[in-house]
Amino acid sequence: MQQALELALDRAEYVIESARQRPPKRKYLSSGRKSVFQKLYDLYIEECEKEPEVKKLRRNVNLLEKLVMQETLSCLVVNLYPGNEGYSLMLRGKNGSDSETIRLPYEEGELLEYLDAEELPPILVDLLEKSQVNIFHCGCVIAEIRDYRQSSNMKSPGYQSRHILLRPTMQTLVCDVHSITSDNHKWTQEDKLLLESQLILATAEPLCLDPSIAVTCTANRLLYNKQKMNTRPMKRCFKRYSRSSLNRQQDLSHCPPPPQLKLLDFLQKRKERKAGQHYDLKISKAGNCVDMWKRSPCNLAIPSEVDVEKYAKVEKSIKSDDSQPTVWPAHDVKDDYVFECEAGNQYQKTKLTILQSLGDPLYYGKIQPCKEDEENDSQMSPS
Repeated sequence: MQQALELALDRAEYVIESARQRPPKRKYLSSGRKSVFQKLYDLYIEECEKEPEVKKLRRNVNLLEKLVMQETLSCLVVNLYPGNEGYSLMLRGKNGSDSETIRLPYEEGELLEYLDAEELPPILVDLLEKSQVNIFHCGCVIAEIRDYRQSSNMKSPGYQSRHILLRPTMQTLVCDVHSITSDNHKWTQEDKLLLESQLILATAEPLCLDPSIAVTCTANRLLYNKQKMNTRPMKRCFKRYSRSSLNRQQDLSHCPPPPQLKLLDFLQKRKERKAGQHYDLKISKAGNCVDMWKRSPCNLAIPSEVDVEKYAKVEKSIKSDDSQPTVWPAHDVKDDYVFECEAGNQYQKTKLTILQSLGDPLYYGKIQPCKEDEENDSQMSPS
């Protein structure tokens, strides 16, 4: 199983690379119009056959923009304005001028989520159908995104433009079926199902029914290459710096913090206050500074005599009563050590006994002169 999966992955990489370098040409029926997907594929083959103007650059990119310029296709224009100006939708009229139809703040980002997923928003289907110019292309809508947020000149702002293809979903198809069958004619359930099937066949992309696992690996690889920067962690990171998130942070900054975050708020204000302070830590050269410590007067009179008895304290020494033997608590002998040293011509030996109290986990040490019999016992006992 593992070997078959590795072969399928290698096959998928080979198919993708072959399609990039030498895409096969498709044969279409002479009758009938080409769909937008067929036009994009023909344009892809045409761009692959051309030599790139600069090496290591590909020409078979930005195909949707090139198709719109070649055939002057009508588009749905989405304007992204800077700051709190929000975004708007524009449709082209019969006279060729664009008119703004909807303007929304960034807090209402449902339409933006559909655009990010490259899906046709169901709430715009009725509006797009009432447009003066046909904006649908095989059930899809081409949207031009004009981004004014990076423009520095507000008098004559420029924008960055890109095109995306909004594909219909099952929800939009259901809306289309409901819109078509809501006339005065009587539609049976079979007629509605037949209409829905024809709409799906007309708008669906070509489907590969090969049961090979290499087809699945190829589709997964293509989807990964397309959505590698569109994961949930990346979206969560981008939303932190979105306009709606920044507005929310600005509104919350004027509100008092909750009682649970008083310490955090104090530390944050302290950090900001310290960041604004500047300290001059440069060391001046010798001769350029004045020693204020030496210049300050120090008038201290030396006393002629000091009454020591007034300030001195005598602590009495504790006298030990050697007549009373030392009472040791109940203990357990852990180990014995014998130390010897040479003082002149005599040897002196001292015995150290390690004891542990039975009532608590404390250790005691007992030092005493070593006798002859104790020395022999210590040498004979195994350690």
